[in-house]
Amino acid sequence: MASFGVFVLIFIFTLSYQPSPLVRSDDNLIGRLCSKADFPSICLQCLTSNPSSKTASAQALSIIAIHCAEKEANLWSEATSNLYESTPNGSPLKKILEFCAGQAFVAGDDFTAVLQSVNGGDYGGAKYILINQIQPLVDACKDDFSKNPNVPIPQDVVAGIQQVTFHCKNVEAILSNI
Repeated sequence: MASFGVFVLIFIFTLSYQPSPLVRSDDNLIGRLCSKADFPSICLQCLTSNPSSKTASAQALSIIAIHCAEKEANLWSEATSNLYESTPNGSPLKKILEFCAGQAFVAGDDFTAVLQSVNGGDYGGAKYILINQIQPLVDACKDDFSKNPNVPIPQDVVAGIQQVTFHCKNVEAILSNI
């Protein structure tokens, strides 16, 4: 009888130190999806920042990635709007920031349609919105500064444009591989 108790203890001890196959397979799914992303480290950081990613399906992981991109778009919108508000009236920078703030706001708002498409299983439609609606808004802001080479682009605007672009590219890659 004592040997049975020892066996049970050893069995429980062994099970408690084995990694869960479910977690391992989801880590593999995250790794597989992010390895195909344009910016794998940003993808991994985004997906693993959400505790539910450990047990998430590929579709749920794409939704987590979309929320990361949306968050970056909203941060870009807020930063650009704040810069606009603090820039003196009549300056060329103020006019460009006004345009960029509008672009950033609409880009952030468009993620609702991306989420609706993914929730409906329309990954192609979601990618279409990212590629043909959101990214052109981001690019238009950058292009407005390019058309005005004497107006330096503020670092917060540059960072926002980069982050939104990086995250959108990663979402596109994830949606292409699920």
